Amino acid sequence: MPKKDLRQMKKDKKKAKLNKEDIREAAKHANVNADIDDIDKRDIKNMEKTFSEYENKSEGELIDDLERMISEGKKDGTFSEEMLDAFIKNVAPMMDKSQRKKLEAIARMIKMNKI
Repeated sequence: MPKKDLRQMKKDKKKAKLNKEDIREAAKHANVNADIDDIDKRDIKNMEKTFSEYENKSEGELIDDLERMISEGKKDGTFSEEMLDAFIKNVAPMMDKSQRKKLEAIARMIKMNKI
């Protein structure tokens, strides 16, 4: 069974709210060892908000948002290549081969200051 990206997971749930099992499954795929009961409800609400903000955006719109966030992060010191590498390490296991290739290409562009 092919891996699903966040938008596909959300569509499969037919706009259902995230639940602890969804988060536990995503954490398992990302090799995160978090105790789901320790996750604050506000964090879950923030995740739901983020999913809903991005679920209907095109790839171009997502890249534009990424460029903006990286630019802001570089200006205010909240972005680093180490953070990018950690993000990729956590997200890549949830992606299929094609998605990982796109992510790696985007990461190279970011590191070469083209984004």
